Amino acid sequence: MDYQGGNVRDFLHANGHVVLERVDNNYNLRSFTQEEIEDITSGYSTVLGEGGFGTVYKGKLDDLHPVEVKRYKNGTKKEEFAKEVIVHSQINHKNAVRLFGCCTEVNALTIVMEFVCNGNLYNILHRSSSNANGTAPFPLDKRLDIAIESAEVLSCMHSMYSPVLHGDIKPANILLDENLRPKISDFGIARLLAADETQHTRYVIGCIGYIDPLFCQSGILTPKSDVYSFGVVLLEIITRKKAVDGKIILAQSFAEALRKGKKVRQMFDQEIADDKKNMKFLEDVAKLAAECLQMEDKMRPEMVEVADRLRTIKKAYHQRKGSSSGLAKSGKTGKIPPTVLSPTPISIDELKEITKNFSNDALIGEGFDGEVFFGVLKDGHKSAIKKLRPIKEIIFEVMAACLAFFAIPVNVLHLSVQQGLPSNYHPSAAGSSGLKIQT
Repeated sequence: MDYQGGNVRDFLHANGHVVLERVDNNYNLRSFTQEEIEDITSGYSTVLGEGGFGTVYKGKLDDLHPVEVKRYKNGTKKEEFAKEVIVHSQINHKNAVRLFGCCTEVNALTIVMEFVCNGNLYNILHRSSSNANGTAPFPLDKRLDIAIESAEVLSCMHSMYSPVLHGDIKPANILLDENLRPKISDFGIARLLAADETQHTRYVIGCIGYIDPLFCQSGILTPKSDVYSFGVVLLEIITRKKAVDGKIILAQSFAEALRKGKKVRQMFDQEIADDKKNMKFLEDVAKLAAECLQMEDKMRPEMVEVADRLRTIKKAYHQRKGSSSGLAKSGKTGKIPPTVLSPTPISIDELKEITKNFSNDALIGEGFDGEVFFGVLKDGHKSAIKKLRPIKEIIFEVMAACLAFFAIPVNVLHLSVQQGLPSNYHPSAAGSSGLKIQT
């Protein structure tokens, strides 16, 4: 995908015609003018971050929806801008930062994205707070939620007809909303591949501590490169140690502990390891991380398997908690009977109400035969509502999916994956200053 000439829109026509079709047809993407961008950012008044590409500003759309505006340096980075728009426009998932649109005017190359209000995973893991131990409380179940949902969006990206490789997975690029729901961001160095293709590059781009060693050696990026980086993130989640701290590299320390037969549990974060009942679950996550960090990429699991195993760990964790609390209250032993949901007729008015009139905010997936929306029924059950085509006779199929253990039902997730379209439009914020090494 080489850029020639000065017109970014020509580049998009040649390499990303789907993007322009979506903009021209008002398909979730909007084409902004330079004047509109200036209005949105109040004259570029609030800076959120800076990087090699340019600057990120905070702004508001016409409806006062807060956004981040990533402005590329004037007259430079045209190809990088076009590639980012092309790649980002393919990603439609509730756990990826949403892309609202872009401006392709030569002196105002900008990308307008969702503003995520609660910082990022790096901050909550490693930034000090007023606590006695210097860090904010971070319970195991919330850590597992973040790991699961992050793995799910990467699984969707890798499972698309033209797979998307992120290439820079790290806690700083996992943003958190007001409910600590993760949103993958920063698609500046992501790659869009043809099916079953690998990506060869003359440059190794990423951050020390997270880069796949095989990528450094060969310059070939594959989905397993993201798996390696995610393995490092899993280690950070259970140890609360930085990927690189001075001369200490977390992945190397972990691998050395495994080789020497040392107790890896000594590396676990005390906050969650002090509860001995957590130990089995922490060891299960550590085992999964070790598989992700295998030097032979064929031995690493696919992201879909990583997400599935994390969900299994979370389910066992909740069963242990539920079993403990239930037995304590009743004083009895035995299995807790599962809740059985029976189909209930639902009116069209109620469906519109619980999905906010089938708005994009409730959209969690779409495919050739329809769209899937998230909603909470009147009885409190969280559900996935599938709105089927044909258009003339809209049929609704409500899949009652009690989310006691999972943030998203597995069958709904796989619906999006198999049809080649991941869920709900989302993009990236702030740029990463990654390491660039010429090979």
